[in-house]
Amino acid sequence: MSTALLGTEHYVYRSDGRIFAHQVGAGNPAILLHAVGSSGETWSPVLDKLARHITCYNIDLPGHDHSDMPLRQYSVEDYAAALIDVMDGLGLEKPDLIGDHTGALLSVVLAGKYPDRVNRVVLDGLPCWDPKRGRAIWEKFFVPRFTDTSSYPLPVDPLLTWNEAAVKTPGLVKATWERANYIHDRSRLWERMTHEKTTSFDAVSAAADVKRPTLLMYGDGDILLWGAKTANEKIKGSVLKVIPDTPGTVHTVRPELFVQEAIEFLKA
Repeated sequence: MSTALLGTEHYVYRSDGRIFAHQVGAGNPAILLHAVGSSGETWSPVLDKLARHITCYNIDLPGHDHSDMPLRQYSVEDYAAALIDVMDGLGLEKPDLIGDHTGALLSVVLAGKYPDRVNRVVLDGLPCWDPKRGRAIWEKFFVPRFTDTSSYPLPVDPLLTWNEAAVKTPGLVKATWERANYIHDRSRLWERMTHEKTTSFDAVSAAADVKRPTLLMYGDGDILLWGAKTANEKIKGSVLKVIPDTPGTVHTVRPELFVQEAIEFLKA
């Protein structure tokens, strides 16, 4: 993972394989959790800026990028237990959590199940569904994506060629595509299985269990914005900020603003 600031790389060893963490910065510790299907690279737009204020532990979730692929399917609770092991392995007693989409969901589970291990929480695009709505999202948006039936026992996302990806995403940098394609190729089956588990999870009930100070951020064009009001109501005392002119996650589209809001909240 690239950063203009000096950092160190760590592996936390578990029975299900190693989990990778990149440590950079100084100050209070914060764990950064990416969305399923990406890696810690997703925090590149803000990592250096955050690291001027806090110590960032940028995690590759199990089954992603530098971290090992577990030998069994993970539930949301399995991910949470793995992250507690990461915290223990890194000597982090009560860090802040910063999560993106699925990483935001895992942050909610951690804060709700292990409140004595979490300080403050910053969530960028929390998916806040109950199992019924989550299942509908799985069937409508995820299942139709899985058109490759030749690579694994279950259908998965197909790999796109560079030309196909460039047409689909105008302005895409080839080096960025190559990196993302490498991660995706390795993790396609794991991504599919994890998306199936997360969309069947009761995120609404999990949000109601959170008692830690929480900042909810959504871009006004984020596909998960529909859950913002419910998340704000369920996480008592949470602060909700919807960022205008932001057609996606705030940390990628408006990195300077994301860092400003996050650091002000974490240092409050």
